[in-house]
Amino acid sequence: MGILLSCCGGGSNSSSDYNNMNEPADPEARRKQLAEAAEARLKAQEGRGVKNPEAIKQRQIRMEELERKQQEAGGVQGGGGGLRWQVN
Repeated sequence: MGILLSCCGGGSNSSSDYNNMNEPADPEARRKQLAEAAEARLKAQEGRGVKNPEAIKQRQIRMEELERKQQEAGGVQGGGGGLRWQVN
């Protein structure tokens, strides 16, 4: 009976080591591990169903730059968008 318990981890102090094998002792290390896992999941999900994820990233960067340039150009003109209200 003792052999069976020692194999399953029920008869010795090693059971606590077995149960906590993948858990870091430090809560900060656990947070870091969870954050890394979340980033990996997001990265994997981001590329799912896309043939060329790098091209999509480049397109997003170009669109953001265009929007930023339009906002800067709009700020120089007064932010009116080029339309004026006239009353006759």
